[in-house]
Amino acid sequence: MRDLSPILDEVIDYRYKGFPTDSGTVTIGNVGEQGWNLLSGDLLPPVMALKESAVAHNIALMAGYCRENGLSLAPHAKTPMAPQIVDAQLDAGAWAVTVATVQQAAVMRAFGVTRLLIANEVVDRSTIRWVAGEMERCPEVEIISLVDSLAGVCILSEELTARHGGRPLPVLVELGTPGGRAGCRSEDEALALARAVHQSPHLALAGMELYEGVARGTTIEERLAAVDGMLCTLRTVTDRARHEGLFDDAGEIIVSAGGSLYFDRVAALLGGDWDPRIRVVVRSGSYFAHDVDSYQEFSPLADRGGASDQLQPAMELWSTVLSVPEPGRAIAGFGKRDSSHDLSLPFPFAVYREGEIMPLSGEVTVEALNDQHAFLRVDPSVQLCVGDLLGSGISHPCTAFDKWRLLPLVDDDYNVVGAIKTYF
Repeated sequence: MRDLSPILDEVIDYRYKGFPTDSGTVTIGNVGEQGWNLLSGDLLPPVMALKESAVAHNIALMAGYCRENGLSLAPHAKTPMAPQIVDAQLDAGAWAVTVATVQQAAVMRAFGVTRLLIANEVVDRSTIRWVAGEMERCPEVEIISLVDSLAGVCILSEELTARHGGRPLPVLVELGTPGGRAGCRSEDEALALARAVHQSPHLALAGMELYEGVARGTTIEERLAAVDGMLCTLRTVTDRARHEGLFDDAGEIIVSAGGSLYFDRVAALLGGDWDPRIRVVVRSGSYFAHDVDSYQEFSPLADRGGASDQLQPAMELWSTVLSVPEPGRAIAGFGKRDSSHDLSLPFPFAVYREGEIMPLSGEVTVEALNDQHAFLRVDPSVQLCVGDLLGSGISHPCTAFDKWRLLPLVDDDYNVVGAIKTYF
């Protein structure tokens, strides 16, 4: 039974940047009753906010897309590391939750998630002991992990043998690509590994997996061709293992791929009439927050005609203009500690002054970030004033959430209607 009460009962205080430090007995659960508004001086800039309507829209849109295309969704929790977001995704029909590490798995288990896909090789013995112990302690818990080497299979088997029994650990054989991340580099290597898993009394061959986001190419056409090639290989290897009888003991066969950009290719190449036992699982992580940069440009759900059919950017960073030291230059009060900056710098979209939001259309650009300062280039047609609030969209939600322990959830008028806690 999922339980968010430990989060909702927590008092908001000085530990959470952006929120009042003297909020008294305000809890995460009743923050929406305080009448706070992000733009009215109730919060302490800089503030990274989540738009409630966009989050709800994106979760519903992706859930519907998966249903329409016969996909199961195991959203990657590493993006927000927020049980409240995961809870909403599961309520919308997510089949499982994906994590990358045992720490992330432990967070999800603490709040009652029962089916976890660790999209990573589990080869350190302390992690194996935690996984096995969790499955022994809770019969309803299912934890699936990855293998890509005989050495990994041996480590898993040795550690699980030492525990003298227990359920076999379900694993997916991971395929990769030369020069990419983890994963078997050939069909034959993957098939040999599948045989080794099948023969282990302590492991259960649950299916095949890859991460197509490592596909290379200098153009989008080249990347899509590389993605399609990887997915076709995944299908071929799965068929070879299936015809060899390696899945005869499995109730279903999991075939998993699909990050936040290419899940439409997964639907096209792995979906459809294949084998009734096959469950195609996508692991998109950033879709619920989206962005105004790469996901907006390349996501299959970013340009589908009407706004109701598109993902919407949900993250906004609001900061104060601290200084206008010279013509064409301004300094804003946010930096690398507050925003993602690994793919692109934030994109200013509006200024708030004296009760009015004034849209920007590229006239203000973030040129560089220090730890706590943003260097802005300002077009002569725009007047930025000290004390203005600057609203910016962000790129790459994965590296934005980890800078905030608590994010205000706001409605379309920037009234604070809740708060989302992260666990990084």
